[in-house]
Amino acid sequence: METKYLDVPNQKWGIVVVLDYDVDFDYRDLRAIMMSFGLLDENKIEKSMNILSEPNTGMTITNIDLCMSVIFISNATDSSEWWDTALHELYHVSNAIIDYYGVPYESEDAAYLMGYLTKEFIEKVGFPCYD
Repeated sequence: METKYLDVPNQKWGIVVVLDYDVDFDYRDLRAIMMSFGLLDENKIEKSMNILSEPNTGMTITNIDLCMSVIFISNATDSSEWWDTALHELYHVSNAIIDYYGVPYESEDAAYLMGYLTKEFIEKVGFPCYD
């Protein structure tokens, strides 16, 4: 597992990105991260971990009170699948920030936010992880 941190300074929002490079990943760490972001329901945690054990999957949890989101990205079968998952999860983060600040979805501010998140993701997370 590798963890990266992105910051959205104008919005005072933090994003933790958890990447699963290892098929033999210890899911106790993943469970702890999920719980620290407010996912406390054991059934939902178990379901989430089953989803993330498959390739080409991801999940986002947002804690509005903390103004933080965590993105989980599993191993992918190729780079296009990895980027498909990454951008899908960034979309969820973008929507959470837009909702929190009351920004209209169709606005230029919303579009710039998605562009900013994508650029930060590329620069700070780097190259995709795939088999």
